[in-house]
Amino acid sequence: ARIGGLRSAMETWLAQQGCGDRDAALGAERVVAIMATTLASDDGRWVLRARAGAASELALAKVSHGDTPTPATSIVDRTFVEHGTRWIIDYKTARPEGDLATHAVGYRPQLERYAALFGDEGLTVRTAIFYAALGTLVEISREP
Repeated sequence: ARIGGLRSAMETWLAQQGCGDRDAALGAERVVAIMATTLASDDGRWVLRARAGAASELALAKVSHGDTPTPATSIVDRTFVEHGTRWIIDYKTARPEGDLATHAVGYRPQLERYAALFGDEGLTVRTAIFYAALGTLVEISREP
């Protein structure tokens, strides 16, 4: 009920970002549906569970030390440590056709870049895609 109550605010925000009335209404409807699906799923509640040191939309910069140092910024959708394992999770709102695991593997290079940002922690790193519109978490095995 609380999510549905935010729909009007979502429409207003989308309109302020330049969406037309129809697109703002459809966008808000989609957000409400995705949030409801996420919160109704075991995977969604697990991903969003409060944990010490957890972060969402974490901006990290890594500076290369070549001829011209250039920072590369990455935005990690969700990360946390649970039972000595660093989890790095990227959100997708898509509803892909076919096998989700096959679709998720396409994001391995992106998640490997994110994992490298945490390399100095000395923790096991696990990566996954959370398909929010489906309420499904798909773990992506790391390259050897």
